[in-house]
Amino acid sequence: FLSFELAPRRALSPAPAPRAANMRERSETLPLPPPPPQRLPLQAPASLTEAQRGLYNQVVAGAKDATGKPMKTRVDPATGGLLGPFNAMLLSPQLGRQLVGLADCFRFGDLAISQPAAEVVILYLVRLHGAEYPFWSHTKIGKAAGLSDEIVEAIRLGRRPPMLQPDEAAALDLATALLEGSGGGEALSDDAYRSAVQVLGERGVFEIVTLTGFYTTLARVVNAFR
Repeated sequence: FLSFELAPRRALSPAPAPRAANMRERSETLPLPPPPPQRLPLQAPASLTEAQRGLYNQVVAGAKDATGKPMKTRVDPATGGLLGPFNAMLLSPQLGRQLVGLADCFRFGDLAISQPAAEVVILYLVRLHGAEYPFWSHTKIGKAAGLSDEIVEAIRLGRRPPMLQPDEAAALDLATALLEGSGGGEALSDDAYRSAVQVLGERGVFEIVTLTGFYTTLARVVNAFR
């Protein structure tokens, strides 16, 4: 998976990002530390109960990009076990099915927000929480949805992405305000709310707020169970 070792965990910086080629060169030349040991072993498909098998099939069926093209991002090719948060979801199949259904809704449902705007927010959130698997998988999903290499790499390095579309910028500003508590004791300041509604509408604001909560949950599952 992509490593964040070259960019310490922090909120997005307004500093301009270096050229993408230079960032890739540094990532390829500097050594990275070994990953931490895995806490929850991958469950082999042959060992699953009937309820777990139903969830397994649901997870695999949803592994596709915005165009419907299948993606090999959820299953370990060596063992057939589920990767990222999906392996942990097998511990509680009923809850796991609801989480997978919500993930599919955010990616393929009838939403007001655009897929690129959603992917900018998702990448920002999982980067902020240091969750490498969802950043790796949503790098592929985001690029398939139209995000440039420069946008993805800027987020990986903890910098504000260049050349965002107005809805992408508004969605990112809203997510940042939610995570940083722009309203002091409130979850969101009045100014931040009004700015978001002007671009995204009330429905879009609701979808982004919900998206931030959901992918924060997935990031915590990934980090807890590794």
